[in-house]
Amino acid sequence: MTASTLADRLRQPEYTGENRCTPCTVVNVVIAAALSLLLGVAWPPLALVSFAVFAGAIYFRGYLIPGTPTLTKTYFPDRVLRWFDKEPTPTRVGSAPAAPATENDADAESPSDEVEAGQLDEGGESAEELDVESSLLEAGALDWDESGDELRLDPAFESAWNDEIERTDDATIRRRLADLTRLDADDISLESRSRNRWFVAVVDGTTVGTWESRAALVADVAADAALGGRFDDWDRLTGEQRSALARGLRIYLDRCPACGGDVRFGSETAESCCRSWEVFVVRCDDCEERLLEVDADALEPEAA
Repeated sequence: MTASTLADRLRQPEYTGENRCTPCTVVNVVIAAALSLLLGVAWPPLALVSFAVFAGAIYFRGYLIPGTPTLTKTYFPDRVLRWFDKEPTPTRVGSAPAAPATENDADAESPSDEVEAGQLDEGGESAEELDVESSLLEAGALDWDESGDELRLDPAFESAWNDEIERTDDATIRRRLADLTRLDADDISLESRSRNRWFVAVVDGTTVGTWESRAALVADVAADAALGGRFDDWDRLTGEQRSALARGLRIYLDRCPACGGDVRFGSETAESCCRSWEVFVVRCDDCEERLLEVDADALEPEAA
């Protein structure tokens, strides 16, 4: 048996690599160090040997002590777990690495002169300051219902959005993401991450966008195409701003982009390896794809 074969047998992919839980790893390393020190009291060289063995177990298995997730949930304060175990920020598009320079780029602006992700030149709004609802109303993507109390999709925009959803495939997704990130479409890969909890776009190992599911990504790409002709300054918006506008429309979906099933709204308990928290979720009734997820804490009004 080769060393690589043995390593593959020892490794637990569900607890290592991209699935590795930082709080659990920290707890196990601390326990490993404490155990090694105790063993070192009996025979000093044993401390180094035992720690190497323990560290190897943590590296290949993800943990040393069985039941570690339960330990961290029980004894670590949630604020500590939240600090370590950060969930991805969905739909972060625009923070991609700069495309490689070519000889034809000699007269172009240097990367330091480019607009940073989330910013608009000439004193424009950042993605955080962009009033998504007002912008979508002004663009005619949203309008008020007959009562004047609730927003809804403008029928003409909804039809255009659905048409775009129907013709959005992986090639279309890569092409439009390339437009958002100024990268080569052929360099963009699409894959599931974190036990299929998130769907991501990746370039050279760097995540350039995160969505709740492939269906959510399809909805955003189609929305981006449908919105393009409705903004006079569309070309001046950053990828992150355009993503914020597209994400702002997802709450108004009544059909799933993946299967056409009905969409439901509700609250759920989301879980990672060692913590749980409440979220507001838009999910398909038929295929169970998550179309939108918002941390419940973000929806709570600030204390006066």
